[in-house]
Amino acid sequence: MSPVPSSPPPLFVDLTTAFQERGRIAHGTVRVERELVGALAERAIAGRDDLRFCRFDPAAHRFVALTAAEALAVVRAPTEPERRRKPRPAWRSHPLMQLGRRLERFVRTEIRDHFRRRRRAVVEAVVAPIGGAAEMFPEGAWLLLPGELQRHDFAHLIDLRRRRGLRLAMLFYDLLGTLPPGDPRADDPDAADIPSSEFILRHAALVLSISRFSADALAAHAAERGTAMPPLTVIRLGHRLGPAAPDLPPVDGLAPGGFVLTVGDVTGRKNQRLLTDLWGDLARARGGRVPPLVIAGRIGHDGAPLVAAVTADRDAAPVVRFLSNVDDGQLRWLYANCRFTAFPSLSEGFGLPVVESLALGKTCIASTATAIPEASQGAALHLDPAETAAWRHAIETLLDDDAALARAEAAIADKFRLVGWDDTAADALAAADAARAARST
Repeated sequence: MSPVPSSPPPLFVDLTTAFQERGRIAHGTVRVERELVGALAERAIAGRDDLRFCRFDPAAHRFVALTAAEALAVVRAPTEPERRRKPRPAWRSHPLMQLGRRLERFVRTEIRDHFRRRRRAVVEAVVAPIGGAAEMFPEGAWLLLPGELQRHDFAHLIDLRRRRGLRLAMLFYDLLGTLPPGDPRADDPDAADIPSSEFILRHAALVLSISRFSADALAAHAAERGTAMPPLTVIRLGHRLGPAAPDLPPVDGLAPGGFVLTVGDVTGRKNQRLLTDLWGDLARARGGRVPPLVIAGRIGHDGAPLVAAVTADRDAAPVVRFLSNVDDGQLRWLYANCRFTAFPSLSEGFGLPVVESLALGKTCIASTATAIPEASQGAALHLDPAETAAWRHAIETLLDDDAALARAEAAIADKFRLVGWDDTAADALAAADAARAARST
C-alpha cells in the first residue's frame, strides 16, 4: 500500500503592520498589506482552511492568533483623519539637529535592545516552559510577512525558525538599506539588528518580490555578498481602486479637471521639488494663471524645508497645495478628477501612484528611475528625473493641448492591464503552495 501523501503545513498570514495602523490612513506598504491580507482573508472565509492569521504582540512578546473574520475587520476598518502635528519648522532639519536626533536614536535603540534581550531571556526561561509564546505555530508551519518587516523582533523570528522549524515567506519591496562593507554583523549568523534586506537574504524560505527590478537588485546584492539567493517569485501588485462616492464633495475646493496631482509622502526621494520649482516658474511666466499642483502625502521629516520654500515663494505658494491627510475616498476623487498626474520619484520598488493613476485612465508623467517603467507597463509618459526642461515641456503640453492629453489617455486603454488585489493574493498563494508542497514531499 502506497503511503498517504502528507498535507502541506498551514500558512499563517501576519498582519502586524495593519493591526498597528488600523483605522489610520494607509500609505505605501500599509496599503499593500491591508489589501493582500483582505484578499487572503476572503479566501479563507470562502473555504481555504489551511490559511491562518496572526499578529505579533510586542507587550507579550509573542504572536497571537486571529480568525479570518477578525483579520478582515482589521484591514477593512474605516479610517479617520489623523491628528497630525504642524509641519516641522525648517530649522529642525538643520544638519546639526539631524545629527543630534541620530545620536538620540542610537542611544535609545541600544537601551531598547538591551531590555529586549533581557525580556526575551525571561520569556524563554520562564514563560515557554509553562505554555509559552512559540507554541501557536505547529512544527514546520509557514509564516507570510507582507508588511513592514522592521516592526518585528528579528531575534524572535530567528528563534522560531530554529526551535519550531518555522519557515518565513516575505514580501520584498526594495533594497533601500544594507549593511556597509566591513560591518561585523555581515558575518554573524545570529545578528538581529540588521536591515530588512539582509534579514530576508539570510532567513527567507521564500521571497515574493513586488517587481522584477527589486528582485534583480536583491540578487545583485546577494552576489556581491557571496550569499545564496533564497527561492524568489515576482508577484503582480494590485492597483485597482474602487469608484469615488458619487456624493463626495470636491477636495479642498478643487475643480474637476482643474488641477494636476502628485501622490506620495513629501521626502527627498520622491523629488517633489522638481514639480514645485516648475510650478513657481510657470506661475511667473503665466502671470499666476496655472492650474494648481496638488501634493497628496504625509510631510516627512526631510519634507519641511520644501514646504517652507514653497510658502516663502510668492509665485509658487498660491498654486501649490499640500494635502497631508487624504483618506481613500478623497484619494479616489483626486485621481478621478485631476487633469493628469506627475511622479518624478528617484527610487521606487514599484510605484503605486503611477499605476493607480493609470487604473483610472489618467495620464501620468513618470520618472524613468528604478522599477517605475516596469510598473506602468509602458503606459505612462516616462522622463529622466534629471531633465527638468523635458518635464516642463511635457507638463505644458498636457496643460495646454487637449488633443495631446486625449491621445495620451487613449494609449492607456491600449497598453495598460488592470491587476486586482485578488490577483496579488493568487500569485502569493501559488508560490507559497508550491514551496509548501515541495517541503512536505
